[in-house]
Amino acid sequence: MTNDSLGAKEPVNQLTDYEAALYDRGIRLWGVDAQNRLRQAKVLFIGINSLMSEIIKNTVLAGIDSITLIDNHIVTIQDLSCHLFLTHDSIGKKRADESVQSITELNPLVKVHVVDKEIESIDKEFLQAYTIVCLNAFDLNLVSKFDTFCREINIPLIATHSFGLYGFFFSDLSDFEYIKKTEKKEKDQEEPVIEYVNHKVSFPSFETAMNIQWSKTNPRRTSPLLYALTVLYQFEQSTKSIPSIENPSHLSKILEIIDGKLSASQMPSSEQEKYLHITNLLIKHQNHEIAPTCAVLGGIVGAEIIKIISKNNHVLNNIFFYDNTKGTGVVETMN
Repeated sequence: MTNDSLGAKEPVNQLTDYEAALYDRGIRLWGVDAQNRLRQAKVLFIGINSLMSEIIKNTVLAGIDSITLIDNHIVTIQDLSCHLFLTHDSIGKKRADESVQSITELNPLVKVHVVDKEIESIDKEFLQAYTIVCLNAFDLNLVSKFDTFCREINIPLIATHSFGLYGFFFSDLSDFEYIKKTEKKEKDQEEPVIEYVNHKVSFPSFETAMNIQWSKTNPRRTSPLLYALTVLYQFEQSTKSIPSIENPSHLSKILEIIDGKLSASQMPSSEQEKYLHITNLLIKHQNHEIAPTCAVLGGIVGAEIIKIISKNNHVLNNIFFYDNTKGTGVVETMN
């Protein structure tokens, strides 16, 4: 017994023998229909830092049709510490341009494009050409802007960033349908019956997730990183600026926001120091990338992109926080 209506809705082009051999492991993991969805996908990556290089690596190896890179950042020596695609010769050149050759070598079947465009000038008409958008940004106002665009045109968005030993990704798939494979074995049957069942899940917007009331959370079960991210979001919304650890007025505003949230939620004021500490850590390390965090978080985000495109199996809903000091990750579902 099977139910695979998602696959039936979409045209399927035959895999070539070369593709079937190259993607053999993926086909055995998620099936031919899912692999065909991947090979038709066009993914937009914005902000090609070290974390994004890990995400791109995992996505390209899965066998998508094409990727587009947008990043006018000029490479410095600091960018070389754990970036997969850059070399010392890349210094002084655009990061997106310098990433193309290494990406192509990973999988020559995947087309790699670079668009010379300022991130702030991207509009929803431009985004319509893509299957999914993956954005790296500490600018949470920018994340909110892209999320609004993507929701309006019904394109999945993943926004992610790392802060030294910490990192997160947010996904907004709006109303998302996927197929889950299950096996059932009756007592009188030698072989299990495989079923493909359609599931549907709804995702909140970034604005909704960031405006969660702390009183509706359980601090014992909720990652402190979530509280810190909501504080940063409110700061950036109210000041229209990125916080700096070296700006005393910024730190005073952060403290004011934390006190206001604790008071509004009737949480003990003794929690102030904990949330101030983790928030300041994120601010301090907003531009710091280390290989272990990028590798782990990049692997998880890459796997999510593959699941979203292939519509195969359960996806994480909807914010994932990684803490490399403990080697743990937490999924926070914001409703």
